[in-house]
Amino acid sequence: MRSLLLWVFLLGGVSSLYGVEGEKLEVRAKVLETTQHSVRATDGVVVYYQDAMIKAKTALYNRDTHRLTLDGEVEMIGYQGSKEHTTHLEIDTQTKEVTFHELFFVSSNDVWLFTDKANRKEHNYSFGTTLLSSCDVDDPLWKMVFARSLYDSQAHYMKVYHAKIYFGDLPILYTPYMAFTTQKERSSGLLYPLFGYTTKEGYLYEQPIFWAISESMDLELNPQLRTDRSQGLYGTFRFVTTPYASGKLRLGYFKDSKAYQLAEETTEVEHYGVEFNYESSRVWSDRLGEGVDDGLYINSTFLNDIDYINLQQGQLKHFGLTPLQESRFNYFLSTDAYYFGVNAKYFVDTRKVDNNTTLQILPALQFHKHLGRLIWDNLTYSVDLQFKNFTREEGTTLKQVEVKLPLEFTVSFWDDFLNLSLGESLYYSKFFFGNDTYEYDLFEYYSNIHKAKLFSDLTKHYGSVIHVLQPAVEYIKPGNETQDPVAFEALSHEQKELFAVGLPEEYYTFSLSQYFYDARAKLRFYQRLSQAYYPNRDYTFSDIHNEMQYNWRKWQFYSDLVYSHEFGEVRKLSSRIALRESGYSFSLAHSYKQMLPDQPTTHTSNDLNFNFNYTLNERVSLHGALTYNIDDAVSEQWKVGGEYKRDCWSMSASVRQDIIPRPTGYTKENTFYVRFNFIPFGGVGGER
Repeated sequence: MRSLLLWVFLLGGVSSLYGVEGEKLEVRAKVLETTQHSVRATDGVVVYYQDAMIKAKTALYNRDTHRLTLDGEVEMIGYQGSKEHTTHLEIDTQTKEVTFHELFFVSSNDVWLFTDKANRKEHNYSFGTTLLSSCDVDDPLWKMVFARSLYDSQAHYMKVYHAKIYFGDLPILYTPYMAFTTQKERSSGLLYPLFGYTTKEGYLYEQPIFWAISESMDLELNPQLRTDRSQGLYGTFRFVTTPYASGKLRLGYFKDSKAYQLAEETTEVEHYGVEFNYESSRVWSDRLGEGVDDGLYINSTFLNDIDYINLQQGQLKHFGLTPLQESRFNYFLSTDAYYFGVNAKYFVDTRKVDNNTTLQILPALQFHKHLGRLIWDNLTYSVDLQFKNFTREEGTTLKQVEVKLPLEFTVSFWDDFLNLSLGESLYYSKFFFGNDTYEYDLFEYYSNIHKAKLFSDLTKHYGSVIHVLQPAVEYIKPGNETQDPVAFEALSHEQKELFAVGLPEEYYTFSLSQYFYDARAKLRFYQRLSQAYYPNRDYTFSDIHNEMQYNWRKWQFYSDLVYSHEFGEVRKLSSRIALRESGYSFSLAHSYKQMLPDQPTTHTSNDLNFNFNYTLNERVSLHGALTYNIDDAVSEQWKVGGEYKRDCWSMSASVRQDIIPRPTGYTKENTFYVRFNFIPFGGVGGER
């Protein structure tokens, strides 16, 4: 049979086929029948319309109504890479409106849906009762069913109404409204909620709300309800200011119910705070020219109670979740010759009624002159000047000016085989006391220290092995010190609590470091050994410190030992064996620390730490960890869990025991966690 080709062009409104100038419709078929009012195509029909190619058994174009109708196994390819299958398709070529019956739609990332009816105008779709999933069509492991929906194929964004999510045939979630992107991109809407249960706080429900403000900023609101405690709200604003700078701002508030206060006998009714994290690796350095670097770092937390942190499901990174919260501000400006820094620290002690007596460092300034030449090339010096302001509302405050000036003369012998360094460290500091009346409201201190060091840096090849040896002997001798207007011991107890002065003891230090590298310059073994000798002590040898690590294939063996000669006891010992393979990894570590008479402390430990990860296959993986106290024969922290992955969904679950900070200390809390992830939409999970 002969092949027929029909071209219809709209030029200057001569034809009213589409009602839009410049539109093109191309119909290909083996059989083409035309009349005054219609064009009918059969047998191998292919229609090219806008950016889509449409295949069908039959096509009928009505010249009077400008409507194209296709029937019989209709398949449309195009529209941002999507594929559409339907039994009946109608296109109004004037309004560009498309109507489907029993549409099967597949997006470019394999998300599919089936609906009884659909309508498309431009790039916007409206669907009737719909089944949606990204799993196998025949038997989807998860699916979403909704009464109606709207889909923007250009923005890849869908809004659904009265949605039910099924895992198999089991319904696990219902929501009257949901909006999401069908691609892995940031978009505004509701995120998957969090469900949980605890014996003290009842059922937990948290519904995240996400607003993608722009490409450089977004906002997430996290309202939460705890049925036996109360409700609260957290909000996180994330932003990027430059390619080198980004930050996060979080505010939160939670108020306990009266019933919870009585049951738990809590002292804090409201839990609120604000957190701000910001980092910039370039602030003004681009404007200041080459050779200038600067950076800004802010990590701050201001809260009235540690439960402000504990009530969060996803916590920002700070300096430890302890009752004493620390905030830091750091800025530096550096050149090849100089360094300038401003830093501040602010502490919130949640164990106190108020923060008036907590000592703050607001601010500290530092100016540093890098190592430079003085008269001769081998005579060097540097200068370090600092100002520190220790302040608080109640109690003694302190302002300190400190200057350090190290001088060093270095000479080499026997073709750099042996090096000798002679040094003198000069130190001066002045202290100003405030916030009270003192007999002496200022204090000055000066000292100098003599140093001498013999050292070497040797490298030798043994076939394919490179050995680096760095032995050193250093001697420290205290010089003189001056204290004015009185000796340090004559100051009040409140003043002496804020600082300490004094010369070091006379001592010798022997150190030996060695490194072995293979032919690829990969480190195989290293050892760092150090021993100090104090001639004026009753027991002259201090602790010996030895650190070693051996890397063999995928294995790693590590040891860090501190041994006391005086007491014949191990003071501290850390050991670790680790293996990392492509399918599994584990580590077994031992941490030991005991209290000896010369250093009383309550922070002793004798713990075993075990971690493992195992990938059974591409779908199943397991992980776990355990911290076991050998002395008490009990486990302190542990977790075990796993993850199951499929192409369209994954599930992770774990059981764990954690140590949680509380206003009065720490408590142990057992947690069960499970999370389902429906690809590509995200996850829904909870814990109890």
